[in-house]
Amino acid sequence: MDSLPAVGDRNTQTIVCSFCDDIILRPQTAILTNKPTLLPQMNIEKTPSSDTESNRLSINGSDHICDSLESFWLVSDMFTFENVGFSNTVNNQTKYLVCANCERGPIGFSPINPSTRQLEKEFYVAIDRIKYK
Repeated sequence: MDSLPAVGDRNTQTIVCSFCDDIILRPQTAILTNKPTLLPQMNIEKTPSSDTESNRLSINGSDHICDSLESFWLVSDMFTFENVGFSNTVNNQTKYLVCANCERGPIGFSPINPSTRQLEKEFYVAIDRIKYK
């Protein structure tokens, strides 16, 4: 994808896993949104942030270095995904999304409703964690 669409636009291309090229979302199935979030780093070579102390997240008692991400593809129905797996609930508030084929991730997240402990109808896929075909 040459240029990022505007917030509120739908994806015009197929969204695939950065590692195995499996399809995650078909065109026109997600809406671009901004939601500043800390997401645990994937196992890829990256230059560490100069401010790593503020980019840490405690996950079930263990500290994890995170990336501060802002732009996500928003999906409102989990059955829209072609090939996504979900983690166990983390800190009673989040499930992380991974590629169901190669199990790499997290590529995104879904918040848990604290009162019902059920998934919200919001699934976020980080634009920095996928590619397009």
